[in-house]
Amino acid sequence: MSFFFKNKPFLSFVFDIRDSSISVSAVKFENDKKPEIILCQNFEIQYQDSQDYSKYSSLMIKTLDDSVSSLKKSLIKIGNKEKIKDYRFFIGSPWTVSQSKTIKIIKDRPFEINNALLSKIIVGEELLAEKELETETQLKDWKVMLEKIIQSKINGYKVDNIFGKKTMNLAVEIFVSFIPYEIKNKLSTYISEKIGRHTKEQDNSSILSSYTFFRDMYSNKNDFIYVDIGKIITDIYVVRDDIIFGIASFPFGEEDMIQTSLSKTNLSRDVFMSYLCIGNDKKFDLTSHNNGEDMLKFGFEAWMNKLKDVLPKICTEMNIPNNLFIVPNSVVSEILVKVLSNKEDGKQFELLESKIEITSIVEGVFDSLILNGKVFPNEPHIKMDVIFLDKMLKL
Repeated sequence: MSFFFKNKPFLSFVFDIRDSSISVSAVKFENDKKPEIILCQNFEIQYQDSQDYSKYSSLMIKTLDDSVSSLKKSLIKIGNKEKIKDYRFFIGSPWTVSQSKTIKIIKDRPFEINNALLSKIIVGEELLAEKELETETQLKDWKVMLEKIIQSKINGYKVDNIFGKKTMNLAVEIFVSFIPYEIKNKLSTYISEKIGRHTKEQDNSSILSSYTFFRDMYSNKNDFIYVDIGKIITDIYVVRDDIIFGIASFPFGEEDMIQTSLSKTNLSRDVFMSYLCIGNDKKFDLTSHNNGEDMLKFGFEAWMNKLKDVLPKICTEMNIPNNLFIVPNSVVSEILVKVLSNKEDGKQFELLESKIEITSIVEGVFDSLILNGKVFPNEPHIKMDVIFLDKMLKL
């Protein structure tokens, strides 16, 4: 049992840092109660040329500064007098890269599982991964941001606590997130200089947050694909037998879907987006040429082709799950879910020649686990982070 909540209830600033925006919320955590979102705001990162990483990351930090200042002012306006206890960051692409790997140790005689044994193996794997990232991204000085054992097996059986036990056959599933030193240093410097040297800071992975949520909420589904569609980046990971089997990303998100489809019309962007919103509203009965699915056809096709190109890099026809989770967070992603879920006339979505069942996670699922969640709509990702934190604090 956690002793974290023996003190009085406290407030945390929770950040969800994505490819094109930062969501920040003030959240109250209290023992035996659901977490409560006091305030939540979203801030767009205006500059999105990911090729110029220095300018891109600098603007992200500036947006972070704006978000903290705004939320502090808003807390004062509503009369909040509680101090912020800590700052918790959930960081996604392109600011971090995550990997999962199964490490197996098989020996002729029993050996004891301890920190020294695992550290020796894990450190070697991390150094190799850091060098590979430097080669792939042309960015130097990648550092480990987060490292977590998400599953362990002794002699083929799942075990929660492996330390101190003896075995001849050990398999450990490690999840690691790497962050460029430049970004990590900017975040740490920002906290110490702008907020306070003794302020607690904790960095987390947005992938780990979603994985933990789905494992808890859909415990009957041991195999699934999660697709996280950002504005300019799409992240995917595959879960097999409860563990993250593979992770991949590709630079094609909602903005690319819009631009690809918009280029096939003679409409302005504002008119195009208005048609999408109206076409997605059930109160309107539009002709087919104004239907959102038709208007986004070319963008969806391009996105699906990229998804089908990337997926074989992390799984094959033999191990692809037939369940796919999506958390729609915009009119574009909502329409995409409708297209992928269409089973009429044999149109069910397929990947690697397997028919895929689509599960759309509506925001109400998150709101049911958070006090006051409905007051702050269109923030499913940060709500997922809050649910993850609440679980970790109460363990």
